[in-house]
Amino acid sequence: MLHYETIDTPTLELLKDLMQIPALKNLRLVGGTGLALQKGHRKSVDIDLFGSIKTDEIELMNSLSVFKDMKILQQTKNIKVFSINNIKTDIVNYPYPWLFSGVETDGIRMADIRDVAAMKVAAITNRGTKKDFIDLCFLLQDFSISEIVGFYLTKYIDGSDFMALRSLVYFSDAESDLMPEMLIPGDWDSIKIKIKTEAERYQKLI
Repeated sequence: MLHYETIDTPTLELLKDLMQIPALKNLRLVGGTGLALQKGHRKSVDIDLFGSIKTDEIELMNSLSVFKDMKILQQTKNIKVFSINNIKTDIVNYPYPWLFSGVETDGIRMADIRDVAAMKVAAITNRGTKKDFIDLCFLLQDFSISEIVGFYLTKYIDGSDFMALRSLVYFSDAESDLMPEMLIPGDWDSIKIKIKTEAERYQKLI
C-alpha cells in the first residue's frame, strides 16, 4: 500500500498519466517521491523517472506534447528536465543497472528502495541536500550503513567506500536547506546524529 499522503493530488495525477505513456514504459519512479510513497516519511513534490529510454528524442517529445502546460527547463543527451503542469519532472536515460526488480503498485512503477538507497548515496557524494540525508536516515530503519554502501558500490562500480562514508557525514552543504514537511517526526539534529552514529559504527568494522 502506497502512502499517497506524501504527494499532492496534481502530482499523483501527473505521475499516473506519465506511467501510461508507451515511450516511458521502461522508466521507474526514483528519488524522494519514490521513497516517500513507499516509506511515508515526508512530503515530496518532484517526479524523477529513470531508466532505459528506447525511443528517439522526437518521439519522446511528441509523447509529452499531450500535456498542454509543458516547458523544457534543461536538457542534455540523457537528462531532460521539464515543468509539466507546474511540477518539476526529470526524465533520465539511465546507464546504470538496476540491482533489484522494480515495484509496481496501482500502476505506478517504482525502483526498489535498495536501488533508491544506492542512488541516495551517489547523490550525497556529489552534494547532499537536506532531503537526501533525511531519506538516508529513514532508510537506516531498513538497512545498515554497511548494506547501503554495499548497494552503492555494486551499482556504481567506480564508487569509493571511503568517499561514500566521508560524504555521508558531511552535512555542511545541507545546513541552509529548508526542511521538507515531515509526516513522521524527525528533526535535523537528530537525523545527523543517527547517520553519524551508524557511520562511526560501520567504520569500526572495516
